[in-house]
Amino acid sequence: MILKKNNSPKTTQMIEQDIRCSFHKIITLNNPILSITLNNTDCRTAKELRFNLTNRLFNKIHKDYKQSFEVLNYLYVIEYPTIVSMGDFIPNSCKPHTHIILETTLPIEVIKEYIITIFKIKGKKDIYIEDITKRNDKNNYVNYLIKQKELFTIDNYNYKICI
Repeated sequence: MILKKNNSPKTTQMIEQDIRCSFHKIITLNNPILSITLNNTDCRTAKELRFNLTNRLFNKIHKDYKQSFEVLNYLYVIEYPTIVSMGDFIPNSCKPHTHIILETTLPIEVIKEYIITIFKIKGKKDIYIEDITKRNDKNNYVNYLIKQKELFTIDNYNYKICI
């Protein structure tokens, strides 16, 4: 069974609940779980970043490993810089960034290489990957993902989970 996001209109509470449910599904699975933060992707809008994450990154990995037993379940949340969440507007020059929760059997180096290739990220500070599989506080990590929930729209997150 595959869980995919329903793109029908949603309230802020519905989006929050959707993110919480998908996060908990991923962390209950039995493979390593990575937390990935991507900055400076050159995407100007949440919609553009979402397209690149779903249609370019995750679909490319899935296509390359389709005939294997590798696992790739993801949830990502797209945020704006802190200055946006503290104010009431989104400046024109504000680039979004993303937090990804990835349950995968692929090595971190492989995931990182796909990210660098797809997004042409050059700076080491622009990609942060951490294995959170054994973290005691990983159940609370979802609170970090939804900290900008008042700004979320249907374009600010996506997930695909095979269970």
